[in-house]
Amino acid sequence: MTGSGDAKRLVIYFQTMEAQDACVGAAHLQFPVLVFHTHDPRQLRSDEDLRTIQVIDIPFFLTKDNITSYFKKFGNIASCQVYFRKNAKVQQARIVYDSTLSIARFDTQWAIYCFSTCLRVTPCHYTVDQKSS
Repeated sequence: MTGSGDAKRLVIYFQTMEAQDACVGAAHLQFPVLVFHTHDPRQLRSDEDLRTIQVIDIPFFLTKDNITSYFKKFGNIASCQVYFRKNAKVQQARIVYDSTLSIARFDTQWAIYCFSTCLRVTPCHYTVDQKSS
């Protein structure tokens, strides 16, 4: 089981496809609010991308706590991962919010000042062409 609230997921593994199909296709009167469907990790990732931003050009003096505390003002953060590539001069972050409304402003605003440093921000659901423009 992962997540909480509307983002809560319970993954059940079946030994056969017939058992899985029977569970997904049947009506479960004891669980009227639950929706059963076949698990697709790629679909979950794309749903997550709709509420995720990528922040680049982060100098090394900014920590994960600095970044998290700054970006909390746009909404509730579900997760924040700060990383860098080998021989990189800057860091990057992937920030997942609990709502798509939290990243709506970044459709038109692609940079933000954080501690006197300009950081580039891109919604993760953008295509490669949208990101490059």
